[in-house]
Amino acid sequence: MSKRITLGVITAVACGLVVATGRSTQAEDASSGQNEAAFFKGKTVSLYIGSGTGGSLDQYARLVARHLGRAIPGQPTIVPKNLPGAGGIAVGNYIFRIGPKDGTAIGTVAQSVPFEPLFGGKDSKADFDTLKMHWLGSPVKFSALAVAWHTAPVKTAEDLLSHELVVGSSGVASASTNDAYVLRNLLGFKYRVILGYPSGADIDLAMERGETQGRANIAWEGLKNRNADWLRDKKIVLLYQEGLKRHPDLPDVPLILDFARTDEERQILELKFSSYELGYPYMLAPETPPARVVALRDAFRAALADPGLKAEATKQRLDIEPVDGAETERILRAAYGAPASVIRRYEELSKPPSQFETAKPVTVKVSLTAVENSGRSIGFEAGGKPSRAVIASGTDVTVGGTKREAGSLKAGMRCAVTYFGDRGQAQAVHCD
Repeated sequence: MSKRITLGVITAVACGLVVATGRSTQAEDASSGQNEAAFFKGKTVSLYIGSGTGGSLDQYARLVARHLGRAIPGQPTIVPKNLPGAGGIAVGNYIFRIGPKDGTAIGTVAQSVPFEPLFGGKDSKADFDTLKMHWLGSPVKFSALAVAWHTAPVKTAEDLLSHELVVGSSGVASASTNDAYVLRNLLGFKYRVILGYPSGADIDLAMERGETQGRANIAWEGLKNRNADWLRDKKIVLLYQEGLKRHPDLPDVPLILDFARTDEERQILELKFSSYELGYPYMLAPETPPARVVALRDAFRAALADPGLKAEATKQRLDIEPVDGAETERILRAAYGAPASVIRRYEELSKPPSQFETAKPVTVKVSLTAVENSGRSIGFEAGGKPSRAVIASGTDVTVGGTKREAGSLKAGMRCAVTYFGDRGQAQAVHCD
C-alpha cells in the first residue's frame, strides 16, 4: 500500500514537473519572441546579394525580400542590395568581417561561395570561415546546365572534347568559371572563359550578341523564366546537367557524373557538385545572438511556406524547394570533412590559369533619349542604333563631376556611358 502511495506521489510530482517545465519553456519561448520583436521593430534589415541584377540569385533574393519581413518578429523592413564582386565572395567577406553582427545584415550567394575557403587555397579572396557562419537555408536546390548557342560548333557534351567553346563568366570564384576549369582539367572539355561580365543577364546578352558561344553554368530556373524563348525557338543546345541527380524536367539530358571514367573522378565530381544541394544559401555573421539566429531561421522557413510567396514564385516560373539551415550546415560540414586526398586533387583541378581573358566594356558619348524606372534604365543611340543600359547599384553616376543617384539622370543630358553592350549593365555614366 505504501509503495502504491509512494509511486502515486512520485508520479504526481513528475507530472507536475513536466507541466511546470512545459510552462517554463513556453514562457521562455514567448519571452524570447517578445525580445526579438522588440529588437527588430522599426529596423531595416539589409539583404546583400552576391551578384549583379537580373540573374537567378538576384531574382530569388528579391522574391524572398518581399515576404521575409512579415515573418520576422517585429516585422522589419527588408532592403535588397546587390554587392557583386569576386563571384559573390565580397558578400561572404562583408558579412563575416564588416557588416552588423546583430542580424540586421543577411547575405545570399551562389552555391559555390561557401566552398571557396575549402577549395580556393592560399590565393583565394575569401576572408571568411564557412563553418563559423550561421546558415538560414535556401529557397531552392540549384539545378544547372551547360549550354551552347545554336551557331556554336559544339552540339553535344562529347563535342567539348574536340571543339573549343567560348563561355562568359563574372569572377574567378563564380560557378561558371570554376565549373569550366574543373571540367577542362578533369575531363578534357575545351572551355575558354571570358571573365568580367557584371551579372548573369550580361553573360546571357554577350552570348546573344555573339561575343561568346555558351555558358558552362546556367540555372535551369533562369532558363525557364527569363530565357523561355531560347528553349522554345531552339536557340541553345542543352549539353549536360550538373548536380548529383537528374532534374525531373530533364530526363533525357545527360548528367555530368555520367562522364566520370574512374572512381576517383566520380568522387571529385560528387564533391564539387554537392554544393548544388545548397542552392542559393543565406548567411548571418558568427556573432549573431543565438536566439536571433533561431528567430531568423524560423522566419525564413515560414516565408518560404507562405502561400503569397509560392503564388508569386509560380508566376515567375521559380521553383521553391526549401533547404533548411540545419541541412545546409550538414552538407557543408560533410564537404569540409571529405578525404584530404580528394580535396587536394580537386584543388589542383580547379586552379585557373595565371591570366584570364577579360570582357571589355565600351564607352560611348551620347545624349540620353530616355530615362525610365527612376533612372535605372537609360536609352540612347550608339553607332546609329538605339541602345539601352541598366543602371545598377554599382554603377558610378556623376553629373557635372559630382557623384549622384540614378534618379538625377534626365533625358537630353550629354553623357559618357561605359557599358557592356546593348541592354547590358552600365559601369559608369558621367554626364555634363
